[in-house]
Amino acid sequence: MIRKIFILCLMLCFVPLSACGKTEKTITLEREAELPVKLNEERKDNTTKISGVVQKDSGVYFANTLDDFIDCYNKYYYRDNEEIYIKPYSEWYSYVQDFGRYKGDMHYEFTADKKIWTLPTITVYTPQDETIMKELTVDFDDHSYTEKMYKKYEKMCFYTMKVFFADMDEKELTKLYKKLNEKAYDNIFQNEQGFHSDNPPSDLYYRNEAGVYPYFAYGESVRMCIIPVTKKVIKAYKKKGVKIHKF
Repeated sequence: MIRKIFILCLMLCFVPLSACGKTEKTITLEREAELPVKLNEERKDNTTKISGVVQKDSGVYFANTLDDFIDCYNKYYYRDNEEIYIKPYSEWYSYVQDFGRYKGDMHYEFTADKKIWTLPTITVYTPQDETIMKELTVDFDDHSYTEKMYKKYEKMCFYTMKVFFADMDEKELTKLYKKLNEKAYDNIFQNEQGFHSDNPPSDLYYRNEAGVYPYFAYGESVRMCIIPVTKKVIKAYKKKGVKIHKF
């Protein structure tokens, strides 16, 4: 009888000890699961602008990655709208470009809702092996024009410009993207001179190491295009007859 009581006591003691062990393990796993979120939030807080250029394979790229752009855009967007807008690039349309001046590069394209094909988009071109950016464009389907969609496009232009030209105030940024879009409509190119051809734009505006130009060809979207620039790049555009504006 005494032996049975002793065994029963051991069993009762073992149960709560096992339960405590399980609780501690659960807490540890929950903390570990929360850690990546905190690290991502810290990264977003530290990414405030896109700056710097790098040379790679005779090309010029922004030193920052596509992830940096997304984090920075969402940071500014969240401040004003209390929500993020751009999804991780793993959810974007992506493929290797098989034609035009970016043949062989990665083509990443973002839309906020894949079911609404008239929404303005953001397109980014990178090397295949990494996500440093060769060019970024904000795109508007003018052929399905509505005032609502154009306002969405202008909003995307504003926050994109904010990422690359963080030192400018809102009025300056708004004035600049409106001017660029006016230039796009004033200088519409023929279809064979589309964005993926080697046809130069009418104007190039630049500040520090970032340049922005408008582009619109018949049958294509209106584009506000942002590229990394150096003195050599600016000189090459000027040689092609592009009007250069420093701001």
